[in-house]
Amino acid sequence: MVVDPQVEYQGLTKSAAGSPATSPAPLPPYEWLMPLAPWACTATLAEVLTSLATQTWPAHCLVVSVDGLLPERLHQLLLASGIPLRILEAPEWEGTGAVLARGLLACRSRWVLRADADDISDPRRAELQLGHLLQHPHLAVLGTQLGERGAHGPSVVVRRVPLSSAAIRRLICWRNPFNHPTVALSREAVLAAGNYCACPAFEDWDLWLRLAAAGASCANLDQALVTAAVGKAHLARRHGLVYLRREARFLLRCAREGLLPWPQVMVLLLLRLPLRLLPASVLAALMACLRSPR
Repeated sequence: MVVDPQVEYQGLTKSAAGSPATSPAPLPPYEWLMPLAPWACTATLAEVLTSLATQTWPAHCLVVSVDGLLPERLHQLLLASGIPLRILEAPEWEGTGAVLARGLLACRSRWVLRADADDISDPRRAELQLGHLLQHPHLAVLGTQLGERGAHGPSVVVRRVPLSSAAIRRLICWRNPFNHPTVALSREAVLAAGNYCACPAFEDWDLWLRLAAAGASCANLDQALVTAAVGKAHLARRHGLVYLRREARFLLRCAREGLLPWPQVMVLLLLRLPLRLLPASVLAALMACLRSPR
């Protein structure tokens, strides 16, 4: 399905009860930003869209940035969601960084909440994040904890990240301090830092480092407001020679651009790269150490 990037598909966003959502206090308007691959699973996307459509504080719009052309099956599914839409296509595959950058430029609200096509948002996610941002409007990024199901058995475990701006700054030089699918972004702050860039597998960490270099304040909420389905494919993307090369290129780029000091980059290369060549079961066990039971 070829969609004119200028066309907006409008619908009525309703709460889970079937009526327009209300809030005890007026919260800031926001938009969802979802990168979408043409091969996305229809059933999973339908579940994700339901979680966005039933938010207690509805979005003004769902901006869908497609990495290529939008198939008719996904087009119809998006239309059926009842969420106001802004759909952007590209004539060919671009990669995650370019897709997110294009989508953020198309957003019009001050606050933009990220949504992936395979992660489920808690019904109160937008209300809780926008409520916090109403009280702390200086923040450039506000993330949450991330629930994970599938890789660690039937139970949901939580990928924990630090809460305060100071703790985030201490961690950001060693690993990614945000769960990317959970973040609410200040559109203005992200654009001022250069927007998303083409940095395969590390588009988010790259952006956080540039925001930190610009002096931006960031935080994470203590609740897990997004649940991701993870499995062997999730682990495979973080394992092997392809990922090792991408990680090495990213870290060396950070050193060249002054985002990380050279001595620290050398330490990171020695600590992180060997992990990518470990047996997948060992890497999975190490990654599990960063999770806790919900």
